[in-house]
Amino acid sequence: MSGSDNTAADTVTVIGAGVVGLACAVCLQRQGYRVSLIDRDEPASGASAGNAGSISTGSVVPVALPGMAHQIPSWLFDRDGPLSVRWSYLPRAAPWLLRWLRSAREEPVRRAAVALATLTLSSVDNWSDILDPEDRARFLRRQGQLLVSRSADPSPGDLFAQRLREENGVDLAVLGADEIRQMEPELASDFKRGLYVADSGHSTDPQRMALRLYAYFLAAGGTFMNADVVALESAKDGTVVSAVTSGGRLATDRIVVAAGAYSNRLASTIGDAIPLETERGYHCMLPDPGIDVRRPVSDMDRKFFATGMEDGVRIAGTVEIAGVDAAPNHDRARLLMRQGREMFPRLSTDQHRYWMGRRPSIPDSMPVIGPSPSRPNVWYAFGHGHIGLTTAPITGRIIAALIAGAAPPVDPSPFSVDRFRSRTVNRP
Repeated sequence: MSGSDNTAADTVTVIGAGVVGLACAVCLQRQGYRVSLIDRDEPASGASAGNAGSISTGSVVPVALPGMAHQIPSWLFDRDGPLSVRWSYLPRAAPWLLRWLRSAREEPVRRAAVALATLTLSSVDNWSDILDPEDRARFLRRQGQLLVSRSADPSPGDLFAQRLREENGVDLAVLGADEIRQMEPELASDFKRGLYVADSGHSTDPQRMALRLYAYFLAAGGTFMNADVVALESAKDGTVVSAVTSGGRLATDRIVVAAGAYSNRLASTIGDAIPLETERGYHCMLPDPGIDVRRPVSDMDRKFFATGMEDGVRIAGTVEIAGVDAAPNHDRARLLMRQGREMFPRLSTDQHRYWMGRRPSIPDSMPVIGPSPSRPNVWYAFGHGHIGLTTAPITGRIIAALIAGAAPPVDPSPFSVDRFRSRTVNRP
């Protein structure tokens, strides 16, 4: 990305140092802007640290699909189900969950898939472009992604998701039992059917890969403040002039809100109501797994991933709705470890570590990328849900182009805040 004629006075403050915020910061620097980062936590320490590592060109399928409403009651009362809602949090989560279910109608799902394809289809190439050659060789793998099912015949929902991928340009192959075990010999014998997404990739260490973006940012003169941003302060003309933090005020010309699960709290301080909820995900890290997992493998029935990484095998997934502040429920991580052993019978779980992170999720499964309708110098880059790692580089390029007044690499209009305006949402 070439630099621009921006002067040193052209400052941008990016709130959020997860992988999306880091990508925005790096891309803005490459446009010539002077960039500061602020985060309540250390860089790349949230969901960017514990995700499944998948860089998925096939992630064009929204989470909520037609017919899913009939499955939710059984999931909620099944302690081993892929979705859990803490009953004490249900009254707060209900408006978001209702919007999530409304988004599952076929027409909005198909529109979302078309839009998501613009972010995901070139995701491995986008990561290749943003990384230096040495980091690309260490952290980025192009070995595809394997989705497996114990049923030889796809359910109507699985078949619909498969067709969505095919219709939106995903390179997809349907495999039988023998073919999936040729790809992953350690898989259990009860898996009968698979989908292979050839163009997908994965990171061998998503946190360290994100931290390489942070290293580029610092090397280009960026500064980082470890502080909690509590509000955005506006001048009389409506422009935001500073970020109000736990450590004082930081003056800036422009703001990018990329604070993950905490982003809607900031957006609400300038009058933008955005329906963001926290999908809490878990992982179990197995540093001495005893087997080799060659590529990300997803259980289509139980909705989790197993990925081989530098430090072992990571079993990651599940969705828990409990807000941003509740303590972790590591029974969810123990469930993943048990299901991982069922997927790979020879998997050793003697050594293991549990983790919980907060996915920032929007009901229609599409992130919010673009300008604030309330403030002329604020832009949003959050709500990526399950595709933050996959789409961080393209999000950074879109934000950098919009701020520079250049043509973005893809049409950002489907991800605009405008799709939520004049609707009532749950304020944080």
